[in-house]
Amino acid sequence: MPSDSLHYPPSSSEEYLPICREFYDFTAAMARRYRADHLEKTFSEILRRHTLLSWWLRDAACELSEFPSVVEEFLSACDMNFDAAVTRFRPILSEFASRNFAGAYAWNPLFAQGRSVRWQEPHPELPPSWCIIHLWNGVRPRSFLNDAHGFAVQLVELLEAAAKAYPQYDTLYTFSWLLSEPRFLCFFPEEWLRNLGSPHSGIHANLGFLGQFIAADGRLNRRTAQFYLDTGRLLFQPRSSHCSFKAMREHLQTHFLS
Repeated sequence: MPSDSLHYPPSSSEEYLPICREFYDFTAAMARRYRADHLEKTFSEILRRHTLLSWWLRDAACELSEFPSVVEEFLSACDMNFDAAVTRFRPILSEFASRNFAGAYAWNPLFAQGRSVRWQEPHPELPPSWCIIHLWNGVRPRSFLNDAHGFAVQLVELLEAAAKAYPQYDTLYTFSWLLSEPRFLCFFPEEWLRNLGSPHSGIHANLGFLGQFIAADGRLNRRTAQFYLDTGRLLFQPRSSHCSFKAMREHLQTHFLS
């Protein structure tokens, strides 16, 4: 979606502040919408586990694992009177987050510079031949989905590097909201499409679910945000899939690299 004019990355807390306010407002609205379908949950639990709060208040590129005292105060206040707490803490938490204008746009250290995909070591809950891939937008403020050739090259290089490190690797696997995005699925072969898992209807506080709310330039994606507020569902529900390295190589070579 087109974004308002933004110096990328924001060069001051003052420039970052309006972005923080918008994420604050959406986080509060998201919590309110989620609770309409989950009255058994408290607002503090929802904010912790089912919204963008931990990402929006992130430490550099990573979601917070522990909240500072001012955020804990906000969460406690939400369980006493949600609307009053949201109004009271809006300027406090927006300003608090805006101070991290540099860290909020820092490079994710888990990814090599300029890379939008990485692999990891074997996972104990998956077959030892399965290689999990993780995704991140390595061409901000543009989207890697708009650089088909560059992303295809990265995928081929990933297959080679992963197989060199772990010779047993022969199957690619991931779980993400991107598996419901047609522009992402075009990078994968028919085998991947056949193995697509059922859409996950839940909502959890990690970017595998909520990354769709973040535009390439770091602003709120208003289209996906509004869809959730209108329906209570994610526009792109996360799914899993897998395919062989062989099918992946052939597909990329035929459709992107020949």
